[in-house]
Amino acid sequence: MDLDFSILLNVWPALAAGAATTLKLTGAVLLAATPFGVALALLANSNRPLVGASIASVSWVMRGVPPLLILFFCFFGLPQLGITLEPFASAFLAMTAYMAFYFAEIFRSGLASVPAGQWQAARALGMSPLRTLVRIIIPQAIPAALPGFVSHATEILKGTALSAAVAVPELTSAARRVFAVTYKPFEIFIAAAIIYAFLDGLLLCIQLIGERWADRRRNRRAG
Repeated sequence: MDLDFSILLNVWPALAAGAATTLKLTGAVLLAATPFGVALALLANSNRPLVGASIASVSWVMRGVPPLLILFFCFFGLPQLGITLEPFASAFLAMTAYMAFYFAEIFRSGLASVPAGQWQAARALGMSPLRTLVRIIIPQAIPAALPGFVSHATEILKGTALSAAVAVPELTSAARRVFAVTYKPFEIFIAAAIIYAFLDGLLLCIQLIGERWADRRRNRRAG
């Protein structure tokens, strides 16, 4: 096998540009899907059975549909309804819709991990439901939800590769274009894999930092 990793010096700008697009798409989806996930989790835990059942049903459907199908619907299907989106916007919408329901399940589990007595104690102290949620419940739910949240964040990072199917110039798409020019698949795709692993490692570092912060916060509350 004739390997030539020196070629990476010439194609690095193209791979770096693809990695930047991957990070941009990952960050945009995280920023959008997280608050939607929180809202869905709160609705699912509401005292209205019809609302909770509706959210659970839609969540079951969305999490059961392949994300590539949702992407194709946003890019190819929405124009038939008069809504035409650019490739990046289509990928953003599809991944946000898909991940919001996964995040909702994670946040719902985190909220469920907080003992019901916390709500009762806050009510006895005269705290409003919103204040109780923000000051008491959510800070205790974060440590339980954080590992699953970061785990799915890495899935967003890797899932951006699907957007190459609608011509978003992310890392996988960039690697494929470079390969078509250089005919060096081993070197190019190994380099792309290393970049993905590096970015994934950054997210894991953020998880560790977040867990330590949550532990310190919990210890201060306990003290």
